[in-house]
Amino acid sequence: MLFSKDSTDMKERLRHRIRTIGILFAFAGAIGPTAFTIAAESNEARVTQAVREVRLFASNAAPRPASVNDNVGQGTVVRTGGDSRAEVTFTDRKLTRLGANTVFSFGEGARDFDLASGSILLDVPKSSGGARINTAIATAAGASFTAMVEYHPKSSLKFIILEGHGSVSLKHHPGETRALRAGQMIMVRAGATKLPEPQDIDLSKLIETSLLITKFPPLPNLNRIWAEANNQQISPPSSHLIDPTGLDARDQRAAAQPSGTPRTVPGRPHRP
Repeated sequence: MLFSKDSTDMKERLRHRIRTIGILFAFAGAIGPTAFTIAAESNEARVTQAVREVRLFASNAAPRPASVNDNVGQGTVVRTGGDSRAEVTFTDRKLTRLGANTVFSFGEGARDFDLASGSILLDVPKSSGGARINTAIATAAGASFTAMVEYHPKSSLKFIILEGHGSVSLKHHPGETRALRAGQMIMVRAGATKLPEPQDIDLSKLIETSLLITKFPPLPNLNRIWAEANNQQISPPSSHLIDPTGLDARDQRAAAQPSGTPRTVPGRPHRP
């Protein structure tokens, strides 16, 4: 005999493995390479803007200054100093902008965002699977929205919807929830046991004065935000529009002046 039984069995196992590998490659070719990279990249983000003092605090590395194109991993804390700002863009097209004196991080799947203090703008596209913004006072969430959040520990939380829909729930009273639509804001005080009713805010004034908009390139959905602002002028809400320009007053001193000259908004469309 040229081959023993053991040798024949070994060859049969080898042929089985080759067939299995061939099937896997055929499957990969049928569904495309991105299906295998999405899971690996779902937690990945990179710095797309870093102005003045922006630092990264990773659990397995020494703190370091942030630079454009730096990777930001799950659990890495992004911290901005006074008169500083940053932008972090995710592989699923979520986008986060940080104002001055902000401490921010994100969790597994880039769906949980933790705001320890400061102010952020969060843009959540429909295709990204939604997001939740956690603070010690309350949690804000939505499937598709653009929102601004300002949080001062032991003081208050301010949540504004620029476009889309979202909701806010008290941290220690999860049954206490309020739904918000575009152009609405809710203020939550530390220690609150009840949520107040949302207020209607002047979106046009916010868009024209917020440094989280005017000091960055145009938002991908800026036209939708302007459409919501225009709707307020065409069909005003029954309540008086609140001036929201105090958002992150440390970073927006000029915006806090109602009589101040509005800044030029990048990508601003024609308004009727």
